[in-house]
Amino acid sequence: MIDRDRGLDALNALVASSQTGFGAFVAVYLTSQAWTQADIGLALSVGTIAAMVSQLPAGALVDAMRSKRLAIAIGGIAVALSALLFAASSAWASVMAAKVLHGFASCMIGPAIAAVSLELAGRRGLGLRLGRNARFASLGSAAAAVILGGIGTYVSGQAV
Repeated sequence: MIDRDRGLDALNALVASSQTGFGAFVAVYLTSQAWTQADIGLALSVGTIAAMVSQLPAGALVDAMRSKRLAIAIGGIAVALSALLFAASSAWASVMAAKVLHGFASCMIGPAIAAVSLELAGRRGLGLRLGRNARFASLGSAAAAVILGGIGTYVSGQAV
């Protein structure tokens, strides 16, 4: 059985790797779908604004939930749904909905992981736990970038 620290390490790597595809790779995907630079910029801006506006309500929602693990699961499912929206359609409304959903979900996942980290490590060990979270998030992002870059290079840009 996996211990709780290693489980949280794996979760941080997985969350970061799933989030990696929503940055530059979205721009590459939308370019391959004949979106203009202005439209791509608008889509990325909508996602950024949605994330900024969602920080307080998403954090309050996580605080109100008894189960922080459930909050992480809901956020992860919402991120997966936003990825499915991208895959299903490159229509303007679909992309904008995916970016807004992703922005809100991301704002739920971060505070929920921090709450679980506090629960596991306690106040005294929280600094080390947050550092460990950052380490595994960086490893997850790097792994995803390498994998997605390889897929884009050797399969197709649309496969990313």
